[in-house]
Amino acid sequence: MEKMTYEIGGKTYIQRPLVLGQWRQLIPLMAEISFPEDPGVQDIVAALQNGIERIAAVILTEEGAAIREKDLDALAEEFEFSLTPEIILQVADDFFVCNPLLSILAWLKEAAERIEGSIETTLTRDGSTSSASFSPAETSPGATPSSGDTI
Repeated sequence: MEKMTYEIGGKTYIQRPLVLGQWRQLIPLMAEISFPEDPGVQDIVAALQNGIERIAAVILTEEGAAIREKDLDALAEEFEFSLTPEIILQVADDFFVCNPLLSILAWLKEAAERIEGSIETTLTRDGSTSSASFSPAETSPGATPSSGDTI
């Protein structure tokens, strides 16, 4: 995938698909943010307004610099007074182009279903007569679980 470039404060910054280290830096920042249901780019920017300079420091890298050697605190401080609303919107929009989150989440869901199916097959093959369930048995409303006694 090609890189996205931005001119910010007289320097050129690039955005590429995130690497594992960047995801690890970004996840705690994102955990502090709540998004509206079915958000648009402007909704995302509004939700990110507190700490957006730190998020930008994680996802943007000065051209020619190594991702692992970034000083996130210094970069966030620089971005606080150099990021414009237009650049923020463009970076947010490009983030979802570079990092197709819906595709990643769909893949993770399919992988989880494959793993669950594999576990059920293994348990059945090893002598179990019923498939494994990863959720507790349901109790109908107003009923209480029984210890097996009948009336």
